[in-house]
Amino acid sequence: MLGARSLSFAGRSLRVGVLSATAVALGGGLWFGTDLLRPRQEVDFSRDIKPILNQNCTTCHGGVKKAAEFSLLFPEEALKPTKSGKPPIVPGDPDESLLVKRVEATDPSERMPLDHPALAPEQIDLLRKWIAEGATFEPHWAFVAPDRPALPALEEAAWPKTPIDRFVLARLEQEEVRPASEEARRKLLRRVSLDLTGLPPTESELAAFVADKSPGAYERHVDRLLASPRFGERWALWWLDLARYADTKGYEKDMPHDAWPYRDWVVRAFNDNMPFDRFTIEQLAGDLLPDATDDNRLATAFHRMTMTNDEGGTDDEEFRIAAVLDRVNTTYEVWQGMTMGCAQCHNHPYDAIRQEDFYRSMAFFNNTADDDREDELPTLGIYETESDRATGRPLEHRIRELTLQREAMVEPEHPTDPPRMLTGAPKREYDRLGTQLKRLEKQLEPLSKAALPVMEELPASARRETHIFERGNWTAPGALVTPGVPVSLPALPRGAPANRLGLARWLVGPDNPLTARVIVNRLWDQIFDTGLVQTVADLGSQSETPSHPELLDWLAVHFRDDLKWDVKRLLRLMVTSATYRQDNRPRQDVADRDPQNQLLARGPRDRLSAEMVRDQALAASGLLSAKMFGPAVMPPQPEGVWRSPYNDLTWETSPGEDQYRRGLYTFWKRSAPYPSFMAFDAPSREYCVSQRETTNTPLQALVTLNDPVYLECAIALAEEMRSWDADSSRHLARAFKRLTAREPKPDELALLVDYFNGAKARYTAQPEQADALANGDAELAAYVATASVMLNLDEALTK
Repeated sequence: MLGARSLSFAGRSLRVGVLSATAVALGGGLWFGTDLLRPRQEVDFSRDIKPILNQNCTTCHGGVKKAAEFSLLFPEEALKPTKSGKPPIVPGDPDESLLVKRVEATDPSERMPLDHPALAPEQIDLLRKWIAEGATFEPHWAFVAPDRPALPALEEAAWPKTPIDRFVLARLEQEEVRPASEEARRKLLRRVSLDLTGLPPTESELAAFVADKSPGAYERHVDRLLASPRFGERWALWWLDLARYADTKGYEKDMPHDAWPYRDWVVRAFNDNMPFDRFTIEQLAGDLLPDATDDNRLATAFHRMTMTNDEGGTDDEEFRIAAVLDRVNTTYEVWQGMTMGCAQCHNHPYDAIRQEDFYRSMAFFNNTADDDREDELPTLGIYETESDRATGRPLEHRIRELTLQREAMVEPEHPTDPPRMLTGAPKREYDRLGTQLKRLEKQLEPLSKAALPVMEELPASARRETHIFERGNWTAPGALVTPGVPVSLPALPRGAPANRLGLARWLVGPDNPLTARVIVNRLWDQIFDTGLVQTVADLGSQSETPSHPELLDWLAVHFRDDLKWDVKRLLRLMVTSATYRQDNRPRQDVADRDPQNQLLARGPRDRLSAEMVRDQALAASGLLSAKMFGPAVMPPQPEGVWRSPYNDLTWETSPGEDQYRRGLYTFWKRSAPYPSFMAFDAPSREYCVSQRETTNTPLQALVTLNDPVYLECAIALAEEMRSWDADSSRHLARAFKRLTAREPKPDELALLVDYFNGAKARYTAQPEQADALANGDAELAAYVATASVMLNLDEALTK
């Protein structure tokens, strides 16, 4: 049995947990897990009825199937007569409602759900009461615009430091749980440094912070982190998962392309604190802005991160459409927290989204000029100097014109081998244009650093029609549709353009109920390691219910209306809260009823991301390069990872400091991502990833113990330890503090010293092992072994 409790949410009632029949029967006053069951007066559709229907009815009577021409997904369909001619639901009269008669039937051939367990009596009573009260289909809570809730009244008013804390403490007081004490200063500094910049604090930063006892010391340090150029690198990494960023095109051949200028744009956007509404508009429709700049156009590479299939013999239109469909799914997942792809082949199984809504949304993206081409046109040249740009931009335009002119000479039914197909004068003209193109491309090559795929709208004369695909099959076009948004959400404003710019402005407009909630929830998930809604990618009717619904609404309204979409100020609010500053050790007094810390009765704790694990090792060992921007780099990786029958690409290890740059800059091949990142749950980025899974496997320890990168970090840290002016125990204590931001306890230091002394004795007795690790230096080899142990401490790999 799962518990449930009733909460007030912007004037609505909301349920935390999943309603069970037993819970309804018991009423109130019972603890189960973290939820407190309370009696209710009125039945709420979203809270009480929708879960029953989704679990028992909509498989046959929903968006995918409509048995007997009856669907419970949309009210207009649920209330009309079925195939039998009888109304399934008669508002106000459960006894005349066929739905009630069928779920109460005793004949197995009549009772619903057919061939499945009968509904519990308490569930049937809920259905009866809901129909008697008028059978109102209230919209799902997330599809209703958030209101700003009042700050809760508290019994203990001294603890809160921000409005966030008032909502959290109100819940804790309700559950009779006290917040945890504040985290130790060193560990708090490490946590916030990793959260905001992805890097641990330096020894000097730790010392300065611990010594600064003046009021506002922590807040000043937070401001310094927000102003650091490392901030943009850390938060770009989060966004690039959503953008499905990669340095290769995907599919079988998975050839490289110039994607890095877009990555650099994202880093700069976060460092410059570009308001999130502008960040949205430029990426979805920067090319459609009045007087669009190169930077505006560059931002649209967000939706050119879709995969391109270079394999011979494929249908370019098939894969162009695949890219367009992915843009629809990604846009709605990133900004609306909706599983829009579930409506590609039929109406959504659970949410009030029709198949027509999906294809109306597709129409926004169906008239861009990209066409699954090997050259990925249209592209934007990236130039080092303004002089190069002035010379190169006209060359780009001329190359584009000649390319299209040459391709227009090919008969559409025979596009695969044009030189052999054409004869006579057409063949000579085709060859002449090819020669001219090669000459222009040779002129452009030394000027342009990269050719970034970008979005570009087709001219009015070349506009495509958009049709609903029957069962999602692109070769079976059905009804014609025009651009539009789901009918369950507010319409586009009157006069808004029916293009990507209109869609982008609608997403961040004041009437959209989802965007601010979704982005706040995503940022909360990054800081607190779980979202206020745990299903970060899905705020639909199948999502988890918010743990703190009033807090989610307050933050959404505050972010949109007060902060004007200022991401840095929102993150500052989160990390300066007393909620965030709590000690993160597990609490035995609440562990059984709140194992996932949804009450927020302790601080956040999670393993570092794949890139952070490597970056921290490089930083702690003094190897990390601060170099920013530019083409992707190739740090050492095992040989053979890139062997493929589809291309002859090789991994060429980068020279010098490029080997030691942050993981953000590592070359990302979709079919073979960097191996150590994969071991720590990095995605392939073929598609949008809202939330990385966190696993714990023996392979991870094998990576951090044996991977050449981590071994080199251990060697560098060992050499630095031996250079310090102190005995070995102080060396080890200082290195331990660098990795964990705290002094080792006496028993911990004793273990490290014993391990070091044992290793030194072993390497002295077996010099061949010391030769392999440290050129025969037994003491240095012992430091290397001990440094490797410390780099693998759980405390070093978590925050």
